[in-house]
Amino acid sequence: MHRMSFWLAIGFALVASPAWALINGQFDDEGRYGAVVALWSEGERRCSATKIDSNTFLTAAHCVVDVARGKLSSPFQPGGTLLISARPESRPSDTQALVVANTELPPAFAAGLQRLYDYQQSRIEEYRARYNGEDLARRIRRVQADSRITDRFPDAALVRVVTPTPAIPQLPVSLAPLPAGADVILVGYGCERVSDWRRSDRRDRPARRLWGRSQVIRVDGVNFYTFGSERRAGSATLCPGDSGGPVLLDGRVVGVHGTVWGLSHRDTARSNMSVNLHGLIDWKAWIPLASF
Repeated sequence: MHRMSFWLAIGFALVASPAWALINGQFDDEGRYGAVVALWSEGERRCSATKIDSNTFLTAAHCVVDVARGKLSSPFQPGGTLLISARPESRPSDTQALVVANTELPPAFAAGLQRLYDYQQSRIEEYRARYNGEDLARRIRRVQADSRITDRFPDAALVRVVTPTPAIPQLPVSLAPLPAGADVILVGYGCERVSDWRRSDRRDRPARRLWGRSQVIRVDGVNFYTFGSERRAGSATLCPGDSGGPVLLDGRVVGVHGTVWGLSHRDTARSNMSVNLHGLIDWKAWIPLASF
């Protein structure tokens, strides 16, 4: 069986399915998770996010940065325009344009991003002195593709907006310690089947908000890991597009989707990796957003 580990944003431009979904998830047709929204760009569903305050959305840091440039992507810079949809079944035509006030990254992630960018630029300069043409372009692509830093740095971001969103509810955040063995709920707008990634009609397919259950395997200072369906049948399994969506415990956000390990073409995975928000308890940007 062919296996892969995915930084979930890597595949979002390629993902397509009849109904974008969390693998092994249930359609949120009753709108119980209306605080979870889809982030759109250029007609493509990019990531998921959660409204946690009247003007603040929590998502994954890799959803808001341009790694090749070592900085925030233009929609997430002050004055940028962010397109979101809170509909359970979302299409590009359903999006609401929000003006961004500012986007904050955890200091450790921002520092890691800068180090990665500096390293990539130094390698690219070396290659430019030795190669040219397609050989140079291929080597640059290879360097820029080596950009996963989410397993070492907290992959979270707070996006504050100017535009009011009164119709979208909020979910509270908890920074309390998360125990191994906790039963949690995963929510997101990710793909439903790995086999559908290369569909040519992906832009015509809706993104659906789904939720599913899993259990925490282990917790460290940066991330925690939940069962994928390979290790525990029926467990929710993340798929590209779920990035930035919430992990919920007792109705509170305790984590942010980041990476799925061992995702296979049989629509199974070993585990899901999510940011451990308790590890960000000293992040000043939380004040006054979270409970402790």
